[in-house]
Amino acid sequence: MKHRFASLGVPLLAALLMVWAFALAPTALAAGTPPKIVGTDPTSVGESAAWGGGTATVLYYAGTSPVVPSACELDINGAKVPLYGVPVDSSYANGRQLQFSFATSYTPPKGDLKFHAVLVTRAGEHVTYDWAYNNPGAAKPELLDWPTIKQWWWYIAKGGVTTVELTVISICFAVVFALFGALGRLSRSMSFKEAWNKYRSWGFMALHTLRMIPYWIATFYTSLFRGTPLLLQIFVIYYAIPAIIDYMHARYSWFNIPYPSAFVSGVAALSLNYGAYLTEVFRAGIQAVPKGQTEAAWALGLSGGQTQRRIVLPQAFKIVIPAVGNDFIALIKDTSLVSTITVNELLHRAQLVGGRTLQFLSALLVAAAVYWILTIFFSFWQARLERRMEHDRARA
Repeated sequence: MKHRFASLGVPLLAALLMVWAFALAPTALAAGTPPKIVGTDPTSVGESAAWGGGTATVLYYAGTSPVVPSACELDINGAKVPLYGVPVDSSYANGRQLQFSFATSYTPPKGDLKFHAVLVTRAGEHVTYDWAYNNPGAAKPELLDWPTIKQWWWYIAKGGVTTVELTVISICFAVVFALFGALGRLSRSMSFKEAWNKYRSWGFMALHTLRMIPYWIATFYTSLFRGTPLLLQIFVIYYAIPAIIDYMHARYSWFNIPYPSAFVSGVAALSLNYGAYLTEVFRAGIQAVPKGQTEAAWALGLSGGQTQRRIVLPQAFKIVIPAVGNDFIALIKDTSLVSTITVNELLHRAQLVGGRTLQFLSALLVAAAVYWILTIFFSFWQARLERRMEHDRARA
């Protein structure tokens, strides 16, 4: 019997030791190394530019003793700071941190501040930490942020290269569209009623209908692009054309046209829109050439095409150049609309800088200055060209 009890004593003792160890484990954990403050925010070395009157204080600490956030306290100049909720205990790269978030109704006073923080552990230990800090107060907002302008002005200004490219390419295509549009608008010699009353021939009416097709196309073109907003035209070309391409490719496997890029879509919209407005300018310029010039060309035996190419159009171009120059200046500014389809031009770059730095006014003022400089530069050369043409007309 004694031997049996002796054999049971060893396992029973081991079990009691395990129960005792598990019971005392939380106490051992709570009684670890007390927290040691290794840093604060605002800084404890008195750098006045580090905090600037923020709305939170962070204590960085190391140690194995867990902290009870709800029991921790923070005083500033001897007064307990009203907090927004319970301090938040979390980990960071080299240890743990405890953040005291101030209540919205509390603003730290300016000047010399004396911080007193109390960290309470689960074991009931109170670890205190004191430091001083000079608070300059919240920084006053500036209307312009000169460091942002100094850092980003060249990046924004380089967008002017894309702006000039858009303007030059678009105005060239616009002049072509305007020339064909003006010739189409002038192709109408008489109405159907006048043609029937004059010739009373169905054959002539059929030919007259064919001659009217350029007029109808030109009229539809100018009416459509002058009657809808430019921004809408940009969106339609950039977003709707790919949908049409997808539809055609789904129906016809041989239809395989690449999607237009943002730059190409912008050029297409700008040139078509300005071409519609310049169509009327070119039409007026062609009509401003004296009819005697045309009659003299016919008398010399020139055909209608030769008359237009050698006599009428060169004189009409000189007449419309001031109007084309004005539209060129306006087009420089209207290229900003293609920033809505992510073309990396002047305004788009300014928006990117504003979104990154939150200094929209500074970034947009840089873009406005570059637009202004471009306008002044091209206006100067436009004025010189017009003066040169005036001298040529005076000599003639």
